[in-house]
Amino acid sequence: MNSKQQDPNNQDPIQFYKQIEAEINKRIHARTNSRAFTVAVGKAMDSHLRKLRIYKRLITRWLTRLDLATKDEFASLSNRIVDVEGEIDSMDESIYQIINLQKTNQRKLTMVRESLEEWATFLSCEVREKRSNDIKTLENDLQDLKKLFEMDNMKEEIDHD
Repeated sequence: MNSKQQDPNNQDPIQFYKQIEAEINKRIHARTNSRAFTVAVGKAMDSHLRKLRIYKRLITRWLTRLDLATKDEFASLSNRIVDVEGEIDSMDESIYQIINLQKTNQRKLTMVRESLEEWATFLSCEVREKRSNDIKTLENDLQDLKKLFEMDNMKEEIDHD
């Protein structure tokens, strides 16, 4: 045996199968790498495609006669389903964003409401205090006026006497 050919029992099995594969690939390539083979495969493919078109037309006719869906109708339906799913996903995302925005707005509204209640309490206290002060001021003014009238009356009495 020469150095290229080794005893299969002593050789690594992976290396052995790689060599066999390489040899088979060389032989396949040698037989298929010709114009005659390419032409023959082309003719076989053309024949196969003609038969496929005929079978497709026959199947489509039978499905139509039996009032069943064709491959094209299923494909169209599949595309519409994908489109609808996309729209549903988009709507779902919009709803999710709206809900989050609504929650944020509700928190802000609660804060504003609490702030307004605090202001209302503060303002009502201020109004009560202001009214109380106004009443006291009016009472003091009336007392002052009363004293002035009393003084004026006393002055007139003194002047008349």
